[in-house]
Amino acid sequence: MGGRAVSPGAALLRRSRLFSVPKPLPEPPSANLLMGDHKSSTMTRPYPQHQSITSPLSSREKGDWGYKRPFPLKSTMTTSTPLIRVKQVDSIESITDFTSAADLSLSLEKFQELQVAMSVPRAKNGIYSTSESNRWDMWSKSVFEEDSDFTDPERRRDFDKRWKFNGPWLARMTEGDFSRYLTKVVRPKRAQFRTLLRTKLAEDMTLARTQAAMDDGKPTPPVVEPRDITEEQFTEYLRSLRNDRATLYKFVTKFLDLAPLGTLIGVKNAVFNALSQVSDHLTDLGPYGRSGPPPSHPSAGISYLRTNSFMENHPVYGPQARRAPSLARIIYPRVGHHKAKLGLGGFVADVPAGDNEFNYRFGKSKSSTNKVLNGVAHLDTKTYGGAKVYVEPQTASVDPSGKIILKLRPSSPEAQVVAKEAKGMSQIYQDAKAEAHGT
Repeated sequence: MGGRAVSPGAALLRRSRLFSVPKPLPEPPSANLLMGDHKSSTMTRPYPQHQSITSPLSSREKGDWGYKRPFPLKSTMTTSTPLIRVKQVDSIESITDFTSAADLSLSLEKFQELQVAMSVPRAKNGIYSTSESNRWDMWSKSVFEEDSDFTDPERRRDFDKRWKFNGPWLARMTEGDFSRYLTKVVRPKRAQFRTLLRTKLAEDMTLARTQAAMDDGKPTPPVVEPRDITEEQFTEYLRSLRNDRATLYKFVTKFLDLAPLGTLIGVKNAVFNALSQVSDHLTDLGPYGRSGPPPSHPSAGISYLRTNSFMENHPVYGPQARRAPSLARIIYPRVGHHKAKLGLGGFVADVPAGDNEFNYRFGKSKSSTNKVLNGVAHLDTKTYGGAKVYVEPQTASVDPSGKIILKLRPSSPEAQVVAKEAKGMSQIYQDAKAEAHGT
């Protein structure tokens, strides 16, 4: 039997663009903190919030974009990138408020041309977990690996590696947001938390009595129920938890499903001596313990490659040891201890780290004849279009504000020559017939 027939009106709404467009994504809370006073209503966001909409040429010529009123041809037909985002279907002026969506849409296309796999962010300053069960490699790890791409806290023991939590990341919250969170969310659950602690105390007392009976050769005592615990025993247990902050932190984070709070890792100050146990525990939390969880899936839907381990095959030179490099623009020179910035495919990234041509120490080395690239130490105002350099995209990750953090590495000289030959800027391959004719 076929499905139930729908009315013509329902069928029209089902096919309507107006009802198929999803709601705009909310702005990540951390974005307000990072932008600060530089936030503007007209600035280009580092992340998409509205769906990008396009229309075929035959419909665009009529101003038809699937909405209830036609769009002006003057602004939709005089562009080579017919992509828009609708802010309001009906504004206060009774018009459809829309703007171009070519910026983020083209950035997505250019990023996918780079063929970069998204990876889990790594800890900074070389601080990694010392626990074998919670250790993640020093090498880039895909966000689609089974040990980190899950959201169910009961699925695995190392639930702190997941990227989605019901509770907030406390280090990102302002003082006002934290006070409201305590008032509206935490305090109403006080009775439930005390019930959880009573249950845990009953389990600990049962385990301790059972172990003592086994040591003395006596029969197993009855199970201690939460209702059997006196107020004096429970009060003493609460006092012991206040002194054992690591255990208390585990109870609170699991009960409220909070994101790992890793701001105390590596702190060696006398002020935090009382929190040393918590600091030791936080080093074993997942990759989001220091920077915080991302606002979406760690891939951000921008790339679905699982690895960069593939070999490019050149039509003339065969398989290549290194990937084809990409040409990046030096948009910001080094200032003091701040690294130079490169622009690649609409994304801003730091220069590759290490002993290379981007490093100031490499250029100052007496034993080396190489020099720092133009535009890295000082702003290059002579090169047309700005200084450019070939780099190789290595991996990318998403930070808590929704930005794409692109990691680059220097490209090999051979790969640069091959890339320049493809653009007609150099020549390393000579055709046998051309050599025979002396050309």
